[in-house]
Amino acid sequence: MPCKSFFYFCHVQNHSTLIKNILVAVLLLFSIIGIASDKKNPERVSLLTTEINSGFAFHNDSIHRIDFRYADKKRGFKPFIAPSILIAGGTILHFSDWKYDIDQWRWEHFNYTGDLDDYLRFAPIAAVYSLNAFGIKGKNNIGNQTAILGKSMILTTLITKSLKSILDVKRPTGESGSMPSGHTSIVFAAAQWMHREYGELSPWYSIGAYACATATGVMRVAKGGHWASDVMVGAGIGMISTELTYLTHQYKWDRQHLKNLDIFPWKTGQQKGLALVYTF
Repeated sequence: MPCKSFFYFCHVQNHSTLIKNILVAVLLLFSIIGIASDKKNPERVSLLTTEINSGFAFHNDSIHRIDFRYADKKRGFKPFIAPSILIAGGTILHFSDWKYDIDQWRWEHFNYTGDLDDYLRFAPIAAVYSLNAFGIKGKNNIGNQTAILGKSMILTTLITKSLKSILDVKRPTGESGSMPSGHTSIVFAAAQWMHREYGELSPWYSIGAYACATATGVMRVAKGGHWASDVMVGAGIGMISTELTYLTHQYKWDRQHLKNLDIFPWKTGQQKGLALVYTF
């Protein structure tokens, strides 16, 4: 028989009810985290059986072991090698006088003043959705592609902004927030995403994505907005963020899984709320 897990929000009138409902909410949150139970794996055993009161009961499969699903196990840690080298190289360059030599060279020979880098960083994203629109399907459906991209962008942005605040490196122009490059981390996260979705169809998709990412990074340095070390570290962070997203994504953003999701209002006495029900 299918079982249901739900998470609800409600208004409570006293502290005892509040504590009880917080406990229910916490346990139900763990229930939602464990909804990825696989019918083909009967060896998965229940970890918790509990009952709060006559009105609330949890099934014995409320909590399950969380599995990491890495879709490309044959490559192992290979996808992390290149971004790790970029981060390590950028860190070394940051503490070297070479970064000043590079900036001096670009000032004399390659001083860019345009705004193309502001738009080019989104080119891989636009390309993936354009390919979907023309019927060229990637490794995952558009729902999972969008979910992966969203989580990757959030992770990339959080890491980048945190490091900018912590490191507080001055830009060549004297402004703060130089290390790492936000434009570069975003575009390389998107390029890695396009590579993972379409790279197996043709290497030219990957080449095009990384070419846009590299051009964006070069323009950031040419404009004097970043040191070369900032761009290298930003590129590595973006690529690793996307790989970590693929490593943990549960691939439930498709029509079949979304059909199992229901939202409806409920009322118990003076308490009102919304119930989110997922059938699996």
